[in-house]
Amino acid sequence: MPASNSQTYIVNDQPTERDALDFTPYVETLADIIQTGNTPLTIGVFGGWGSGKTSLMRMVKNQLPDDFTIAWFDAWKYDKEETLWRAFLLNVLFAVEQKSGETEELKTLKTMLYRGLEFEKTGGVTIDLAKLGAKVAEGAIQIGLSFIPPLATLADMAKELQKSGTGNVAGGFESAIQRERTKIYVEQVRSLEQFQEKFATLIQSYISPHRLVVFVDDLDRCLPEKAIQVLEAIKLFLDVQDCVFILGIDQDVIARGIEMKYKDVKDKKDAEGKPQFTIEGIKYLEKIIQLPFQIPPVIQDDMGKFVEGLSGEWAHEDCHKVFAEGLGDNPRNIKRTVNIFLMLSKLAERRKEKLKESVKPIRLAKVVAIQAAHPDLFNLLLKDEPRYLRELEEYYLAESSQERKMEKGEDSPSPLGRGARGEGQIEGRVEPPPALVPFLSQRGSAAVRRILTMKHKPETQDANFAGLPTDELKLYFTLTRSAEAPQAAPPPAEVARLVFEPKMVRIPAGKFLMGTTKEQAAQVTTEGGEDWKKWVEWEQPQRTVELSEYSIGKYPITNREYQAFLRDVKEQTPPRGWDGDQFPPEKGGHPVVNVSWDDTNAYCKWLSEKTKKNYRLPTEAEWEKAARGEDGRIYPWGNAFDPKKANTSESKIGDTTDVGKFSSNDPALSGDSPYGCADMAGNVWEWCNDWFYEKAYEGRAGKNAKDPQGPEKGQYRVLRGGSFDYYHWFARCADRGRVSPLNFVDGRCFRVVSSPITSL
Repeated sequence: MPASNSQTYIVNDQPTERDALDFTPYVETLADIIQTGNTPLTIGVFGGWGSGKTSLMRMVKNQLPDDFTIAWFDAWKYDKEETLWRAFLLNVLFAVEQKSGETEELKTLKTMLYRGLEFEKTGGVTIDLAKLGAKVAEGAIQIGLSFIPPLATLADMAKELQKSGTGNVAGGFESAIQRERTKIYVEQVRSLEQFQEKFATLIQSYISPHRLVVFVDDLDRCLPEKAIQVLEAIKLFLDVQDCVFILGIDQDVIARGIEMKYKDVKDKKDAEGKPQFTIEGIKYLEKIIQLPFQIPPVIQDDMGKFVEGLSGEWAHEDCHKVFAEGLGDNPRNIKRTVNIFLMLSKLAERRKEKLKESVKPIRLAKVVAIQAAHPDLFNLLLKDEPRYLRELEEYYLAESSQERKMEKGEDSPSPLGRGARGEGQIEGRVEPPPALVPFLSQRGSAAVRRILTMKHKPETQDANFAGLPTDELKLYFTLTRSAEAPQAAPPPAEVARLVFEPKMVRIPAGKFLMGTTKEQAAQVTTEGGEDWKKWVEWEQPQRTVELSEYSIGKYPITNREYQAFLRDVKEQTPPRGWDGDQFPPEKGGHPVVNVSWDDTNAYCKWLSEKTKKNYRLPTEAEWEKAARGEDGRIYPWGNAFDPKKANTSESKIGDTTDVGKFSSNDPALSGDSPYGCADMAGNVWEWCNDWFYEKAYEGRAGKNAKDPQGPEKGQYRVLRGGSFDYYHWFARCADRGRVSPLNFVDGRCFRVVSSPITSL
């Protein structure tokens, strides 16, 4: 292995005789059984592909005494042979020849094998056509052995004869060939018996009192019928004293192959009257294998050492721990995943100058490990939705923290009792991101949880994704896209099932300051010009408003979320700029734009039906409180505009960005609101439920308003939040825009609210 990262190092996937997984106790036990156990004996080393069967068998072979005769048969290498059983038997005979030399006994056995082949190919029977009453000239016809029952039906033989002009051969056909057929079968059985007798004599003469040990590897990679040939050859030909066979197989694969081969044997029926196989794969194996040995799961410490030893020098000491923790116990899968990581690490180094931010090794290791552990989840993250990784990590970390509190007795079940808040639900329970709920019960989700909740040393930096801007998150998926092509887009029904419910933020009941003060209005007029004097009057005076509790989308609805709606509701018209139900390339995580007010309501209705919850557009009061909190601040983060915290004209981006791009765990860097809502300043204008009324705030200074809804009718609907192509004063939390509800141009988007609407 190389001592540095100066050149790319790829892990070799060949079997090894070095014990990196603490197989030694098992190896020594099996070697002892082979030397001292009663024979004949067949041992099955069971395990899935890549679990280490070959390596373990090689270690066992190395433990055996030199005076033992060893045969190693790689079944897969001979899978193209017409008769795999013959290749297997010859392999065993050649191993014996190494000990005995070319004896007469060996020559006889080899001849018997090849004679059998010749007999199969050219043997035949003579049928007296006169006995069949056929109207043909005197004589006889030869037909191949392959047409003798049970290798073919009598009807097959009749067809062959008819092709020769024999005419109707019904009636005495079977009796006419019975004698010759019986003779052939007697010769076949006698040949089998003679081979086994002569093989036993050969072993007693040249191998005993030592042993012949035959290792059979990769049998489960052969076609089922050929794998069965080898199993039956062991039982029929080689099952003699002082012989031991070790078979490295995936037990389930071979069992299924046996049942597939004998699938037509259905002389039993189950309780429902359906045909039932009389040959069960597992029971068939039990008749051949006397000692089954299952490759044991690797304990965590050993797996950690194994993974650490795969590379000469890891970019960070925690990288190998990610793979050991998150990828199970299949060495081949781990090697393959580590190879992807090593390649991407080198690729990241070479692209460093082109990337705005450097790729951190621990984060890259986690993304690659998730790709291996949960491909479906990775595919979703890859398709322009990397922010879900950040949300999923936040959820898992919060869930783990809550579990630790419960273990310490710091939390308790809800005082409301069972059923009141859900069966056994805990007060303050952490809820997962809705779009990811379908993945949490799938195979691989536990591994993803382990990967994202790994503990690191306090001084370890750049190991987590929480708070990471979306652009930086995307770097890791840009690299992994280079490693393996993403899967094809899931079918429409699958998209609708997996991604449709947005992540929500709870806004508690209470009062907040809504609108703009005179001082703030004067500042806007100074920055934006006199034209703003009239427009800012729509926001005055600032007043106290009280709202009931509600939940609002953390982000605007994205293209991918809206795509699920389009694919489920066929009559819905796609937004301008889409290609049918396909959003613009690379914009799955961007807010959906060019949707009318009616489009947004249709989406809310669909979402409510899908989730059995009440989703709707926010009132402008609900939108504003979620954006600014209770204290009347100008922007979601405070009173001073910062172009690094929002997508406005000043940011010079010139297009929509992924939702959550300006989120961060560091309050000094985050553009989120006090409640954690993202993208409420800039990026896209957002529809509200209210009809616009210029003088909505007049006459209410100093008065409380409870859950204001706006007028019952009007010409325009309210817009909030500003946009990427508008200046920052449009992105103030109190700014009120207006537009016809039929308008769907210039970046109109929306986010949803969930709670009952109450009257004033």
